[in-house]
Amino acid sequence: MIEMFKKSRLEKREKLNERRVAEKVSEAGLDDFVRYLHSPWRIIWSNLLAGIFRGLGFIIGATVVLAISVYVLVQILGNIPVVGEFFQEVGGFIQNIQESAATLKGLGR
Repeated sequence: MIEMFKKSRLEKREKLNERRVAEKVSEAGLDDFVRYLHSPWRIIWSNLLAGIFRGLGFIIGATVVLAISVYVLVQILGNIPVVGEFFQEVGGFIQNIQESAATLKGLGR
């Protein structure tokens, strides 16, 4: 009889602990994370989007850094005969591209 009482009490305590753990997991947001891990398509989709935006950010960042670098080098090395001519040509090339883009934008394309 005492063993049954102890067993019953132990089972109640275990259920209470399980309930507390479930509540804590839910409060921490881990239940959403577990659902995420069990859905391979969701993982694929989120990784695809993350890769696209990382690549886009890299391209935009590299373009800005390159444009600033060329501008600074043209300003600094513009007076040196061989190197200055090269950077002036690169600067002119970039300016032509900007003008072409502005023209296309003005045409509505």
